[in-house]
Amino acid sequence: MSWVGRLAVAALVWGALASGVVAQSASPLPPGNITLLVAFPPGGPLDVVARIFADKVGARTGRAVIVENRPGAAGNVGAGALARAEPNGLTWMASVDSLWTVNPHLGAAPNFDVDKDIAVVGQMGQVILMLAVHPKVEAKNWAELLALSNRRSLNFGSAGIGSPGHLALEYLKMVAPLDAAHVPFRGAAPALTELLAGNIDGAFIVAGVMLDHVQLGKVRALAVSDTARLAKFPDVPTSNEAGIGDFVARFTNILAVPGKTPEPIRAFVTGEISAVLGMEDVKKRFDAIGTEMLATGEAETRAWIVQERARWGKVVKARGLKVP
Repeated sequence: MSWVGRLAVAALVWGALASGVVAQSASPLPPGNITLLVAFPPGGPLDVVARIFADKVGARTGRAVIVENRPGAAGNVGAGALARAEPNGLTWMASVDSLWTVNPHLGAAPNFDVDKDIAVVGQMGQVILMLAVHPKVEAKNWAELLALSNRRSLNFGSAGIGSPGHLALEYLKMVAPLDAAHVPFRGAAPALTELLAGNIDGAFIVAGVMLDHVQLGKVRALAVSDTARLAKFPDVPTSNEAGIGDFVARFTNILAVPGKTPEPIRAFVTGEISAVLGMEDVKKRFDAIGTEMLATGEAETRAWIVQERARWGKVVKARGLKVP
């Protein structure tokens, strides 16, 4: 090879090395795998969202993103693990927003401060719940369910104390005279299994995952907890249309890092949320599991927490809810 050729090859090699250095320096994370803690059990909507997100982040960063479920105490177990982790950008956590908006009102005394020891970086998807009952329940609409609860005791399941389904039920009982006992399970998947089996009368379940069950007649949908009907369920009334009144229960998935994580790293993680949730295939996969697209930054997420913490605090106080 001529000296001109050798110079050309050297230039290409140095150019590739230089571009690699630039690409690596664009990420403020240190070398290593990323651990994504999930504060709720496997199989639920949050777990599915977290795993979709982890796969995409892994592909984008060229790193392994290891998902670890750390359920327990309505998200406090996973949050405690995050609070103790090194703030180096290699440990993230996905949780339902109730960790911030509900748990502080429940009387628990975790060994961390949810506002100081954990830093939220953004929201990644929003869920709307459906009020559903098993077909054996002698009620085809909200009015009939309310009347039935006056004749016999009902039981409604949820993913556990302080979970979205539990909070929605207690909120409903605050605005309407429904007599229904709460039956907590260890996750959303077991609660849905028990509902389909007819072992509980009803539950508030993420609406999007109910499409096949509703169409096959395995459950009866009475209302969605929002102000507008859902495209997948055009025949299912909103809470107001069903006669419940002004009843809205939305919950979001929040991504967080340890509280002392530097701002450049937090900004990087927020950017990953925006990038991943902007992908068309991710939108389709979120739609399939009933999660509506929502990607926000730190400021919007903190504003949501302030607003919802005040709202759910009123429900917790009115219903006298406490951690057992």
